[in-house]
Amino acid sequence: MSNILDYISWRGDLSMEASPFNDIDALILCQISYLNFDGLLPDCDFSSSMTLAELADLFKNAPDFETRSDTGMLINKLTVQLLFDVGASVRFGTMRITGYASIIDLNKEEQFSAMSYFTNDKTAFVAYRGTDDTIVGWKEDFNLAIMDAVPAQFDAVKYLEKASKALPGKLRIGGHSKGGNLSIYAASKMPASVKKRIECIYNNDGPGFADKIIQSEEFEDIVPKIHSFYPYFSIVGMLFSHAGKYSVIESDQSGIMQHDPFSWHLKGINFIFLDGFDPASRFFHDTLNTWLNGLDKDQLELFIETLFGVLQATEARTNSELEDNLLHNSAKIIAALRKLDPETRNAVAKIINLLFKIARRKLPDISVLAERGMEHVAKVTGRNRPSASGKAVLTAKKRN
Repeated sequence: MSNILDYISWRGDLSMEASPFNDIDALILCQISYLNFDGLLPDCDFSSSMTLAELADLFKNAPDFETRSDTGMLINKLTVQLLFDVGASVRFGTMRITGYASIIDLNKEEQFSAMSYFTNDKTAFVAYRGTDDTIVGWKEDFNLAIMDAVPAQFDAVKYLEKASKALPGKLRIGGHSKGGNLSIYAASKMPASVKKRIECIYNNDGPGFADKIIQSEEFEDIVPKIHSFYPYFSIVGMLFSHAGKYSVIESDQSGIMQHDPFSWHLKGINFIFLDGFDPASRFFHDTLNTWLNGLDKDQLELFIETLFGVLQATEARTNSELEDNLLHNSAKIIAALRKLDPETRNAVAKIINLLFKIARRKLPDISVLAERGMEHVAKVTGRNRPSASGKAVLTAKKRN
């Protein structure tokens, strides 16, 4: 089946005048925002701009290209090729980019980035980056469950306020993953004069919001402009509550890997839509959100701090670093879990077991990984391996 790279081959020679801006164009601009343009674009400067063709050339010839083009384990490496293809195309190459912003703040537990495009049709597109390879970025996603607003959402509002003043005409806003959430949140906080300028808000498999946010008056103002796109099997997009119209897209991946936009099927200028979600995706939505709603704020905060405290015990800053030394890091994770009291460990295991039960088709065999990690811990510490009942708490076994 065809994907967004094929779309560039088919439609890249057509200008916006010949073929108007569409949903696939929006997804492509959102995906490009995942790349590291630090030092190539001015920091949050709306007074200057460059074309996508110029940016692609700078990226390709950057002295640190090898490091810069390493997108990590969670962002498809084809994103670099996507940049080169759009830069060489008629449709995208002359689009101008401005207002690049990027923040990683470990103290605030924030990962944020955004950039804006002039799309050659008298409209600007504000693209928010989703969760990248950083562990702090994933923790911020989980913090959505316990905070009225996470730091990235505050910065998304500030960014759109600045962009709306600097960019003339109509606005489109979008993002993939957390970027979709940021797009909706920022739009909801804008004054009426800016909301009138917003044509569409593109949420590509982004997490939702607490019910009290969706039911607010400022949120209701933008609901007609929200269009959400989810793969057939969605996990990230099933978090929390949503509003607005949505579409379900066919994917050639399985499990959680359907979150990758390069797996989404399209034909011509349209995605290939399906009638509904995978039943397992709906099960995940109902089960996880019911479980989260059953916990008070203190319990949720304990779970999140414990989960990421275990991951931070490895001293890795990114998921790629976790993967690079998988056996060594798994031993550290298991050792950290062993220190937890049974009640807390069971609470953490409950949600982890659910995640692995849903996504097991594309994740490593955690039971095997844990077994190897236990053996490594035993060898290093001289301790006996935990009992079968203890191991059941720490591993996520495949169940029918």
